[in-house]
Amino acid sequence: MQAFASLVDRVADHLAQLCGWAYLAIGLMLGFEVIARYFFNAPTIWAEELSRLVFLFATLLAAPALLRQNAHIRVTALTALMNPAAQRAARLVALGFVIALCCVLVWYGKDAPLNSYARGRSSGSMLDIPAWWAQTAVPLAFALLALQATLEFIRCALGAPLPPEAHMPE
Repeated sequence: MQAFASLVDRVADHLAQLCGWAYLAIGLMLGFEVIARYFFNAPTIWAEELSRLVFLFATLLAAPALLRQNAHIRVTALTALMNPAAQRAARLVALGFVIALCCVLVWYGKDAPLNSYARGRSSGSMLDIPAWWAQTAVPLAFALLALQATLEFIRCALGAPLPPEAHMPE
């Protein structure tokens, strides 16, 4: 079990690093598009659509690492007043909701990419990217998030120390 949990954690961390690089790539693509369009009057057919696709995956695939690092946005006004046992119970309930929501999104989210793949749908733009590429982001990312949330739930239930509050640098 420990080896599997370690593997899931490493995958989440590597995906988060990849997502960071993807945001850099988005900036470069859009910067290139702006220069090509406004300085050379030669817009690209790929930069905007490809940057949207990369943005979609980069945003969703970073979620498991954020959950593991306890860095998601949350309101702590009530949990900060709780004793450690109540904080643990609140974390278990919250993780349970995350797992349930992820399962619903994976279950219903799998149909769109499968249908688009079977029907050969595409974006309809000049780049004509298959529609299932973008639609796969939701079930894939939420399956990974469900897996990470399940591991965090198990860790919390088995008494692992509660993660410290993540603070953004000021």
